[in-house]
Amino acid sequence: MSIKLLILKSYEDVVADVKEMLSGDNVVGYMLNNPFLTRLEPATEELPARVSFYPYAPLSKDKSIPIPCDWVVSIVEPLDEVKYSYLEQINGQNSGTTEQSDSNNAS
Repeated sequence: MSIKLLILKSYEDVVADVKEMLSGDNVVGYMLNNPFLTRLEPATEELPARVSFYPYAPLSKDKSIPIPCDWVVSIVEPLDEVKYSYLEQINGQNSGTTEQSDSNNAS
């Protein structure tokens, strides 16, 4: 499993188990398994900053979604807290939208 955070041209941040899609020796896209949109919710006086997860393509039955290379701006390692929260999400320990406190980004 290779969990990555993808920044898309659409300004969406997506966390997923990512596999390269190849045509010969060329990467033509990425297969996103169990993708979720992430959103950093800003800190308030009452709450620390937190990461929220939302299903990517929520109206689709598909759990694997291909994304062409030209839609990906960058692929990076997610913070450990984001990775662990994502794993909890896909393992069914949480239902619906999940939120994760992120003390590293709290203001």
